[in-house]
Amino acid sequence: MPATESDKKGGNKDFKPYAFLYDVRRIPCMRQTLLNATGTGIALGLHSFYRHRIPATAMFTGMKTAMLVSAVSWITCRINFRNKRRKIYDIMENQEKYSNKFSEKKKSESDSR
Repeated sequence: MPATESDKKGGNKDFKPYAFLYDVRRIPCMRQTLLNATGTGIALGLHSFYRHRIPATAMFTGMKTAMLVSAVSWITCRINFRNKRRKIYDIMENQEKYSNKFSEKKKSESDSR
């Protein structure tokens, strides 16, 4: 999404806390979940139609599969997303602690001289 003039001048005054609900691209894991669910649902729906030749059964099979795959894919993706975010946060905390120790050590060395 391109930046607006208000963003460039120092902040977005029209900030909406629930804007991610209207823009699906901003939701983490949504793209992967929808692609997995759609592809799997279509594939199993076509397979069911090929085996039974009943369109309603094939449609229900495809929809049920898509719902099940989307739920499982969403949960696993969110767990992985949360773990990655936690690791990044831990790395940033450790880096901050290390840099503080290093700066204190350097400061004490310069004071002793």
